[in-house]
Amino acid sequence: MTSVSSASSPAPSSSSSSLSAPYLTNPTPKPKLATPPPPPPPTIRKDRLYIGNLHPTVDEYTLLQIFQKHGKVAHLDFLFHKTGPAKGRPRGYAFLEYSDKEDALKALVALNDKPLRGRKLVVTFAHQAPMDHAAHSSKRFHTDTSRPTALSLLKTTKKPAATND
Repeated sequence: MTSVSSASSPAPSSSSSSLSAPYLTNPTPKPKLATPPPPPPPTIRKDRLYIGNLHPTVDEYTLLQIFQKHGKVAHLDFLFHKTGPAKGRPRGYAFLEYSDKEDALKALVALNDKPLRGRKLVVTFAHQAPMDHAAHSSKRFHTDTSRPTALSLLKTTKKPAATND
């Protein structure tokens, strides 16, 4: 009569995965989720200029008068604050697009670091933001509805019963 004792049996080898316990072997690495490729670097537009460090009294008409001397202006984006205490006031920068790249280069060379109403203008080529990255970059208004808010937690907590001493 032969009896086999589990205490005297050899431990299962790590090569047989069906017999080994999962905590005894190294787990196989889980495949990582595909990460989105990094956004492409912004492209520099040679016909569009960034104009910065503008005095608050500079308006669209003033910019057009100055920049039309260097070529035909195709488009002007003069930005204003949309909300907050400065609503309706200029942001202090603008984007100007020329019909021709050479005109934009002439304006950049001629007007960069030139004073306008007590401030030196900053004129550079504008960078074009990637379209798909720009559409998803704003997570400002994203709210997590799965988590309770502080106000809802305050409303749902039970108040201790008042004791009359």
